[in-house]
Amino acid sequence: MRKTKDIFLSLSPVLYLLCFIFLFRQIFTTDPLYGSHQLSLILAGAAAIWQRRKITHAKQAFLLAWKKNFLSVWPAMEILLLVGILIGSWADAGVLFSMIRVGVNALRPELFLPGVCFVSGIASLISGSSWTTAGTLGVALMGVGQILGINESICAGAIVSGCYFGDKLSPLSDTTNLASSLTSVPILEHIFHMAKTTVPSFLIALALFYAANPFAIVGGTTTNPVDLGLLGFSETDNSLNINLIPILLVFGASILRVPPRYSLLLGIFSANIISVSLGHNIGSIVNSLSFGFESNTGNIGLDLLLGGGGVKAVFPTECLILAAVWFGGALEGLGYLQELLHYLRNWIRKKADVLLATMGTSFLLNLTTADQYLSLVIPARAYRNFADHYEIPPKDISRALEDSGTISSPLIPWNSCGAFMATSLKISTLSYLPFVWFNLIHITLAILIALWNRKKENSSP
Repeated sequence: MRKTKDIFLSLSPVLYLLCFIFLFRQIFTTDPLYGSHQLSLILAGAAAIWQRRKITHAKQAFLLAWKKNFLSVWPAMEILLLVGILIGSWADAGVLFSMIRVGVNALRPELFLPGVCFVSGIASLISGSSWTTAGTLGVALMGVGQILGINESICAGAIVSGCYFGDKLSPLSDTTNLASSLTSVPILEHIFHMAKTTVPSFLIALALFYAANPFAIVGGTTTNPVDLGLLGFSETDNSLNINLIPILLVFGASILRVPPRYSLLLGIFSANIISVSLGHNIGSIVNSLSFGFESNTGNIGLDLLLGGGGVKAVFPTECLILAAVWFGGALEGLGYLQELLHYLRNWIRKKADVLLATMGTSFLLNLTTADQYLSLVIPARAYRNFADHYEIPPKDISRALEDSGTISSPLIPWNSCGAFMATSLKISTLSYLPFVWFNLIHITLAILIALWNRKKENSSP
C-alpha cells in the first residue's frame, strides 16, 4: 500500500497537469496554444513546488533544474523565432506564393495526401531537419491543401508524418546522430537497424493516406484542374526562378551541415533582398518580420493563406516552451522525475523490460521536460548498466531511444516539437495528432515487438 501511495505522489504533478488541461479546455474555447496550456503547466508546476516546499534547499534545486532545462531548450526557441521570421519574409517576398503555385501544379489531387507525406519525407531526409521542412515546405503544402479542399488536420498529419520519417533516417539529423553517439553505434548501422521498423511503418502510413484521400475532401475541387487565375495566381508570373533562391539556400545549407540558425538567416536575408527588389520599403519588410505579412489580394481565403509568420506568430509558442521548462524544472529539481525513474528501474526483470523502460522514460521526458534531446540523453544514461548486464546490442537501445524519444515529440502540445509544428502549420497539435499515422503506427509497432520479445523470454526455460 505504501509503495502505491509513493508512486501516486511521484506522479502527482503529471496528474495535476492533466486535470488543469481538461479544466481549461472546458473554460477556454480558443486554441489551447493561446493561454490554456501555458496556464496549465504553470499551475501544475506551482502545485508540485508547493507540495515539496519543505524539502531542504528546494528553491535552489528547482532553480538549478530550471536553468539546465532552459539552456537545453534555448536552441529550439532560437530556431523557432527564426522560422517565424523566415515565414514572414518569404510571404512578403512572394516565395511562399511561388511554392504554393508549384505545389498546386505538381501534386495530383487524387494522390494528394500520400504525395504530401512522401515529398515531406524526402525533403526531411535530404535536409536532416523536420523543423526546416515543416517551416518551409510544410507551410506551402498546407496552403495547397487548403486550395484543393483537403481537411487541414489530416493534411498536417501527413506533413508531420513525412517530416519525422525523413528526420529519423537522415544521416544529417541531429537526433539521429545524438542517439547513435550516446550508444556508440556507427551512424549507418543505427540507420539501417531503425529502417527495419521505420520503413514498414511509413509504407503502412502511405497506404492509409491513400485510402483516406477521397474522404479528406471538405471543399474546393480534387477532381478538376485548379483555376489558378481565380485564386489570384498568375500563370505568366516570371518571378518563380528568383523565388527559388531562398529555398535552395536553406535546403542547400542544411545539406552542407551549416548550423540551422545560419541556414535560416540565409533564407531570411535572401528573401528580404527580393522584397527590396520588388519595391517594398524597409518599414513594411520589418513589419512583416515582426508582426507577420498581411496579404491584400481582395480574396479573403487567399489573404488568410498567404499571410502570417513573424515574431508575433511564434510568441505564444515561446511562452508555452517556457511554461513547460518551469514544469519540468519542478519535476526534476524536486525529485519527482528521479523517483519515477527509480520505480522503472526496479520493474526491470528481462531484456525486453530494458527496451520498454527506455521507451517509456523517453515518452515521460517528452511529456514533462518539453525537450526531445533530454528524452534521448537521460534514458541512455539511466539504463546503460542494465543494457550491459543483459547483453543487449547497443543498436537495440539506440533504436528504442528514437522509437519513442524522437517519434513522440511532435505529439505533445507543450513539447518544443509539438508546439513548433502547430505554430508553423497553423493548426493545434491535438487537431493533427490522430492523423500522424506514421508516428502512431511506428510507436505501436515498436511496443508490440518489445512485448512479443518479452513474452518469448517468459516462455523460454
